[in-house]
Amino acid sequence: MHPCGILKNQAMNNKTLDHLLIALTVLLDFCFVATAIVVAYWVRFESGWLESLALHKGGTPPLEDYFRLIPLMAIIWLMTLKTLKLYRPESNATVSAFWALCKAALIALLATLAALFFIYHHDAYSRWVMLLATGFSLVWLFLGRLVLHRFRQAVHAQGVGVSRVVLVGYDARVETFIHALRSKSNSGYQFVGIIGRETGIEHPQQVGESGAEAYQSLGQSDEVLQLVQEYRLDMLFIVSPAISNEAILQILHDCEGVPVQINVIPELSEFLTGGTAIASFDSIPVIRLRETPMQGVQGIIKRLIDIVFSLVALIGLSPLMLAIVIAIRLTSPGKAIFRQERIGKAGKRFSIYKFRSMRADAEDKVGHVWATTDDARQTSLGKFLRRWSLDELPQFFNVFVGDMSLVGPRPEMSGLIDTFRESIPHYLARQRVKSGMTGWAQVNGLRGNTSLEERICYDRYYIENWSLGLDMKIILKTLWAIKKGSR
Repeated sequence: MHPCGILKNQAMNNKTLDHLLIALTVLLDFCFVATAIVVAYWVRFESGWLESLALHKGGTPPLEDYFRLIPLMAIIWLMTLKTLKLYRPESNATVSAFWALCKAALIALLATLAALFFIYHHDAYSRWVMLLATGFSLVWLFLGRLVLHRFRQAVHAQGVGVSRVVLVGYDARVETFIHALRSKSNSGYQFVGIIGRETGIEHPQQVGESGAEAYQSLGQSDEVLQLVQEYRLDMLFIVSPAISNEAILQILHDCEGVPVQINVIPELSEFLTGGTAIASFDSIPVIRLRETPMQGVQGIIKRLIDIVFSLVALIGLSPLMLAIVIAIRLTSPGKAIFRQERIGKAGKRFSIYKFRSMRADAEDKVGHVWATTDDARQTSLGKFLRRWSLDELPQFFNVFVGDMSLVGPRPEMSGLIDTFRESIPHYLARQRVKSGMTGWAQVNGLRGNTSLEERICYDRYYIENWSLGLDMKIILKTLWAIKKGSR
């Protein structure tokens, strides 16, 4: 059986899993610190265990006074942990991590006492509660990290959240790199094999140091796009200086339309472009030529927003959509819903849905062409629908099922892709993310039959600078444009 035939189809890679675990760690840290304050209060004032050491005079203070400490102490702890870089899943279960947590506990305690002195100096808080809460927090935070670390290893052992890695080319550094990949069990990286005739090995199926190990040769570097798709690769590491600059640029060009991370282990690189970063892979420096966008917690939040917003829109606008369907059927012959094949993320084909705004036979003679503002094929109702963007309401269904997002580059007709990819530089870069109902190019006036080159520039800017805040800005600008009836 082909190697890909026995692998599970995972929607989550190592980076996304790590972002989820970091978010979960932060949430658990907050809960642990909050719980530690309550438990410390109980031990000090309610349990009777510390009566002989009691320094507090008078009655038992109300628990509500200590509830006020929870936000303050939690914020101090979280800021301290972030500063000490204790939100890295790969190093949370080591002895050094425990000592770093001890250091964080001491800093958090001193910072909390200082904050109490300046903020709540009129109130008396038990120093025993502060000490106990710090101790409980230290123990629980480490145990929580240990559990999450074991969970991460167990998930990786099942093949979930694993980034599939290949090396392009072969030289002496390959052995060091592969050793780094394989030295940590369940690290979240799966070494798949080597690509490229640059190995210089006469029998490429047996590539290894002194014949000690066999590494699978997947194919040649001019087949990289097919190999990325066939083996569902997440990361490429270009390791051999024998690979020419032209070959690297060709790899970037070939993979422009698929979401794969491409890295170079540098001699020195001439490819420092947008999205480039210097990264470290187990202390081995690499140049990241391109990052896979919209991953991690923010990517998950974006998808949740898509689901919730599209579902609310489909339900809330259903009376209007029904009225439009009836109006279309009464004013012109043909189906009310127009369906057309479009190309989305990673070249995936899907059917986009719109309310029909043109005659039913609009494409019979002209094929796939862009509509113009005064297109003669439009119906009288269709002009009204297009002006107010009402023809695009069925695309909320595309968003809900995951073919599209609320915000992203507009999807292109399948019949035009081959023409554009050859004539427009970096055209396929827009396929690295999901298509959108609206996008950065559209809110900047580049809609319909406008300059494609300029639209690609705006789409690339959106991909390389994406954030949830930018998405919100685009949505608000889209709503404002619709309000003005400019679409």
